[in-house]
Amino acid sequence: MENALFANVKRLYDHKLYECVIPLAKLLITVLKNDRNVATLELEYQVQLYLVNSQYKERHHRSASRHFVDLFHQRRLMNHRRHKSAGLLAIESAYPEFGEVELRRRHAECYREIGDPDMALGTLLQVPVKSRTPRINLMLARLQHHCLGFGNTNKTKSLPAYKEVIRECPMALPVIQDLLELGEDGNEVNSLVMHAASVPGNFDWLRTWIKALAQMFDCKHQDAARTFQRLQDNTLLRCNEQLMMALGRCLYYDGSYAQAEQFFAATVSANSENIEAIGLLAVVRGQDSFNSNRTDMDRLYAQVTAEPKYTAEHWFVHAQSMYDAGKFERGLSFVGQCLNSEPRHQEALILRGRLLISLERFLEAVEAFRMAQKVAPYRFEVYRGLFHSYLAAKRFKEAHAMCNWALRIFPNSPRGLTMFGRTLFHSPDPQIKKSARKFAEKSLKIDPNYTPAVTLMADICQLEGAIQASIKLLEDHVLLFPQANLFTNLADMLRTQKEPLRALEYYYKALGKNPKCERTLRGISLLKSSNSLIGGGGGTTVLDESGPPPPIKVVVISQLTSNGPPLAATPCGTANLDNWMGVDGAENSREATSSPAARSGQDVDGDGDGDGSVWHDVDAEMVNLNYDGH
Repeated sequence: MENALFANVKRLYDHKLYECVIPLAKLLITVLKNDRNVATLELEYQVQLYLVNSQYKERHHRSASRHFVDLFHQRRLMNHRRHKSAGLLAIESAYPEFGEVELRRRHAECYREIGDPDMALGTLLQVPVKSRTPRINLMLARLQHHCLGFGNTNKTKSLPAYKEVIRECPMALPVIQDLLELGEDGNEVNSLVMHAASVPGNFDWLRTWIKALAQMFDCKHQDAARTFQRLQDNTLLRCNEQLMMALGRCLYYDGSYAQAEQFFAATVSANSENIEAIGLLAVVRGQDSFNSNRTDMDRLYAQVTAEPKYTAEHWFVHAQSMYDAGKFERGLSFVGQCLNSEPRHQEALILRGRLLISLERFLEAVEAFRMAQKVAPYRFEVYRGLFHSYLAAKRFKEAHAMCNWALRIFPNSPRGLTMFGRTLFHSPDPQIKKSARKFAEKSLKIDPNYTPAVTLMADICQLEGAIQASIKLLEDHVLLFPQANLFTNLADMLRTQKEPLRALEYYYKALGKNPKCERTLRGISLLKSSNSLIGGGGGTTVLDESGPPPPIKVVVISQLTSNGPPLAATPCGTANLDNWMGVDGAENSREATSSPAARSGQDVDGDGDGDGSVWHDVDAEMVNLNYDGH
């Protein structure tokens, strides 16, 4: 009976009927245990091989990990007794997966799948260095780099394993990216690839690819985008899905959302199954709360709802949908599902921080962004989120430190310069206010079309009394970037300058972009209620803004922010939130509006810092860092 059962177990395994192997192999093991006269170590070992590998194939990882322990114990026992017969060598020759190295890799994978990376790492380390295949080296490197927890990641130990993979497989692009993410110099990685065991004929494009990735992880996102663009323009890789994703991601990291949207949309158009591209497209579209088309967003989210089984990317898309819809608690639930599937999903980690800010759980938001910082220290959104969280929690010294830190990491980023400049501009100290111009000027020198820097400079001109210069600056900019909030800012300024007809023209342009904008509707109401329009009985009457504003029942969070000059009166008594929070343009406006201090119009420099002393060292630091515009 034992021989017949064994023959059938082997036949089932050979035909890959793994689910049928498991119960029959268990029956045979029971028979062998109850009849020790026919049971041999060799026979028992072979049956266990069939059983444990079938459990692995059927993804019964917990059961397989337990049987792997028994299997290796029996193997050691056989080696100790020198019982490794010709029959056992023959079965390992017939089934390569029955070799010790591959068995240990599968054992480690079972531990990893059941959430025990320490045991997985220990299992792999038992494989001699010379016997490790590229697959084992990659798994070993990933465990040391990713899966040991955010606080225990041993990056130094993961580097040799990654490099061994590259020496054998120089075209392993994700491994090249991991090496650069760990901080390896781009030239060293390029040299490693060029001197690998098997080198393809034409490596010019790969050199450029490595250079672009090195620039991206070095926080030089504009340079990285330009380098990737050369591949798009000058090689046969143009319109490749991975290249468009890489280019879009660099533009997204740099804050160029409109350009990033084009590449993500092209990727989704080429491959509608690319859920990662759909998620990133939803993020960049959601950044402009004034101009985003709700119909397009709903159509985008509908592309992932039909999937019967969700991955981390699917959960993230749903979380982003809830964030855009203002359902923040539900969004947190979806983010949790995403992070359970992929704990290092950087977009989900950043979104969790934004959701917590929206729920006014600012200290939890700090922790969330700190976690994101460990995964993606090259993302400006992390430092901006920390800045907003500290500011909303009235921890002004930490907010100040975060501003300085962001400038040191992104010294040539218009976003960092503008964020700091906006904060300085709204300091109560006149001397600190003046230093904001230097930041705005340097930001515009780097990118003359960066909208938040343009609006900051317009505000500075208005403060200095150069109203017409401010209007001209905004009028020139809206020709290139017709955004609803810019139209409203411009109309507000023209209204205060007694130019009602031009103001009305821009208000209606703003309504064309966002018909429900309360601030725009209120500006039109103020114009119509005055006598300044033609036919209103006296075209030179100055608008009176001192009276109570018209009643407004609902205030949409994303519509309360603006980088333009402060209105004389704001709907529902809400302060100009971007001014206090230092938000760079419409992006992340929901984070800014979450602050109770901002909502109530309180001075964020209150609470013991009303004299602006926490910002007094800014000018000195700016000189030391050479942030003087030269």
